[in-house]
Amino acid sequence: MIEAVSAPSKSLTMKQLLASGVLGETKVVAGGQGVNRAVSDVSVTDRCDETIPVSADQLVILDGSALRPNSYALDIVLRAVRDGGGAGLVVVNAPSPAGLATRRLAERFETVLVESQTPDLLAMAAAARELLLQPALHQAAMMKELLRGMARASTVDDTLALVGRVLGRPCSLVEASGAAVSGPEHAVNPDVLGEHSVIHPQAGAGGEPGMVCPVIVVPGEPARFWLVCILSDGDEAVSGSGLDLLGVASWAVGAHLVRDRLAGERDARHRLALLNEVVGGGELPDETILAQMATFGWSAAGWVSAFHVQLSGHVDAAWVLVNTDAFSELLHSAGLEGPLIERTDGWSGWVCLPEEPDVTSYPKMARQLRAALDELIASPETIAAHAGVGRPAQGLPGLRSSLAESRQAAALAGAGAASRGAVVRHIDELGIQRIMLGWYGSADFSRVAAAFLEPLRAIDADGTLLRTLEVYLDCQSSATNAAALLGVHRNTVMNRIDRVASTLEVNLFDPEQRLALQLVVRMHKLDSNDHSRAL
Repeated sequence: MIEAVSAPSKSLTMKQLLASGVLGETKVVAGGQGVNRAVSDVSVTDRCDETIPVSADQLVILDGSALRPNSYALDIVLRAVRDGGGAGLVVVNAPSPAGLATRRLAERFETVLVESQTPDLLAMAAAARELLLQPALHQAAMMKELLRGMARASTVDDTLALVGRVLGRPCSLVEASGAAVSGPEHAVNPDVLGEHSVIHPQAGAGGEPGMVCPVIVVPGEPARFWLVCILSDGDEAVSGSGLDLLGVASWAVGAHLVRDRLAGERDARHRLALLNEVVGGGELPDETILAQMATFGWSAAGWVSAFHVQLSGHVDAAWVLVNTDAFSELLHSAGLEGPLIERTDGWSGWVCLPEEPDVTSYPKMARQLRAALDELIASPETIAAHAGVGRPAQGLPGLRSSLAESRQAAALAGAGAASRGAVVRHIDELGIQRIMLGWYGSADFSRVAAAFLEPLRAIDADGTLLRTLEVYLDCQSSATNAAALLGVHRNTVMNRIDRVASTLEVNLFDPEQRLALQLVVRMHKLDSNDHSRAL
């Protein structure tokens, strides 16, 4: 992890303040080693005693018109400046230069002692203070512009554009991988994305400095989005105030994301409710269903081919909702244009064609769906997808039958699916598996499978033995291949399989018993998936 740095100080130094000319014709008479000290404020006094109030990094301007030559009163003021941590002492309009003892004292204190002449001491002090406060005044003006603009910014894109105008640098919204989800495309180093706002020397993937601010969507949850502004090497002035501005803007962006999320969830519930009506889960007549479909822009005209996508792994309803638009774009790019409806565990959708597609074209739709899924889940290696495609059929009744077939195909594809990646099957590819589906998916077979596996489940609390058996059978009884998939030694697989065979009293060298056991294991997996979705 690269270490972050905080914002640098933007206070002027004594050297810079003297060079600016606001203190008039000046001469550093002693304490020159302190000219690089920062100056935070200016105070004016005509008193020469130890009770002069001096704060850290404050420049004291003394009206020296009443000082007597070689007066020790100047020494007292120098001590007060040193004790208070002041930045220096400017003696204005003194009748004579500081004495040798006073200069030596300033050298020993390393406190800058400056002499100046001006007709208007107060005007000089006011000009110096205005110069020192310029960064804060500039930041206040930027914050005012941001706050006024946020009242008119109604979207995330509007807010990012506003922040970019105020800062004079483009601003993007990125997610945990560093990819931009809104705003200009920036190559961002994901290692800098944390729970705190930072100015980082290597925020860009190419080593560029930048400002990074987390966006809190739900208080208490870890940040999933960040505002990032890539800077140039000479952008110290921007970075000094920019991080505060990003912090304010992050709340507006978070509010927009919450609003969009709630609207998306509401619309998704409406779409899912209508999908349930389409597949026959409600009591609405077909005419009413078709009318409601039209309000969503859905159609069941012509020949309809449906698909069903089931996700597993590290995925939830929010992940599905967030990635629906991206998946829809991938489907369109693959040549599948039609409705896409979010479910809590995946998507359902269909494609309408004016003419009946040729049988030889069935595998093409499965390949198109597989290509879109492969690209969608290429990065999250902990997510798997199994999907099915139904036969084309006509009208609303045909849509119902195609959706049912696609769900059957997805279930059979998922029974032997890997823990990550995508598996897609067309219903006509399944052959004998589809013929067996009526018995294989029946309640009677489910009860038989559960009863047969009960002795194994009684000694297999974490499911390790059952998972090993499933992978072993799917690998055509190859212990070597199963060990590679499970990440264990071949001997470990064989020991587990021997224990399974002993517990279930089966002979895994008998092809018929092996086939029966594989059907039982897959039925158990289907039942487990259905139970998980019901929860």
